[in-house]
Amino acid sequence: MRLFQAPGRVNLIGDHIDYMGGTVLPMAIDRGTWLAASARDDRLITAASANMPEVGTLTVDMDSQRPVATGDWANYLVAMVDALTRRGVSVLHGFDVQVRGTIPPGSGLSSSASLEMAFGAALDAWFDLGLSPTELALAGQAAENAFIGVSSGIMDQMAIASGRQGCALALNCDSLAVEPVPMPADDVVVVADSRRPRSLVASAYNERRAAADAAEAALGGGRLVDITPEHLPALLDTLDPALRRAARHVATEQHRVHAAIDALKAGDDVRVGELMRESHESLRDDYRVTGPELDALAEAAWQAPGCLGARMTGAGFGGCTANLVAAGQVEQFCAAVAPAYTERTGLVADLFVVCAADGAREITDPQELAANDPSMWDDMPGAVRSSSVDDR
Repeated sequence: MRLFQAPGRVNLIGDHIDYMGGTVLPMAIDRGTWLAASARDDRLITAASANMPEVGTLTVDMDSQRPVATGDWANYLVAMVDALTRRGVSVLHGFDVQVRGTIPPGSGLSSSASLEMAFGAALDAWFDLGLSPTELALAGQAAENAFIGVSSGIMDQMAIASGRQGCALALNCDSLAVEPVPMPADDVVVVADSRRPRSLVASAYNERRAAADAAEAALGGGRLVDITPEHLPALLDTLDPALRRAARHVATEQHRVHAAIDALKAGDDVRVGELMRESHESLRDDYRVTGPELDALAEAAWQAPGCLGARMTGAGFGGCTANLVAAGQVEQFCAAVAPAYTERTGLVADLFVVCAADGAREITDPQELAANDPSMWDDMPGAVRSSSVDDR
């Protein structure tokens, strides 16, 4: 049995422009998926999750051509085999797989991509494929698009495959160039889970992407992320009113990302925070992917002590906010946001600090292996009661 780990991810700014070829600013986080695998002598994958012991062991044929009805989360394992097979890789045998996840379900922290990258790292190591982080990420995106049926971009898989401890990643989703950008030493990222999960496949995610694609086509095929601020108003006037808001979000979000990268490099965390708020407002008003729970969390954060910036993270329609908070005021921040959110929504948010982490990998250090022994997973305190499923 060999052990692999892949982080989740928080996107600091740049949501819904990755699939438009834009530059985004995510970071891999120290919550994610641990996956233990051993070889079988047939073409089956048996899979069990420490987070879902009541489901038991799932068995799927890794040569399946479409998602199976039994156990949604096991589809992501088959999807990775399918994606690599389509790229000419011979996956020679099946696996027994055990999974433990520390990403809340439906939270927008990329549990599905984390599971894909953990199993992808296992396949890469097992068959000595020599995949680069970019190649691994592209296989994960193909798994989502072709097998699972979500029109996702490349951001989640690239962030998880390429993570760098202590750094956000300036990721060009067109060229796939990645530049680590150090995070501010005096600040932390607090994730606030709205406890309102959602499913990407069932959400309006694909509808929003279709609107942005239609706007580009109506403008003659040029990229929305390339429109300069001075040219944007005139171009928007030429669009059908139904497409204007989606186009405006994509174009202005790209400007905000570049400004945030420059601000991080300059050590201007105040400006980063201002841009995060502007991003949330655009996602709320123009792209319409936030919803009352995420809006309540962001608005509570904007009024809380220590908050530099707050915004939804991920695809939206539920999930989490990302909050840039002065390190010395985390307790005060959480103490202010939690009751304000409950008063407004009746829900209890879960707030926790995350750190920028390294990307998907095999765990070989003896101490780390001992700390993650799969035989101990069922008894681990505070385990998230979820598999890694359908979560961007």
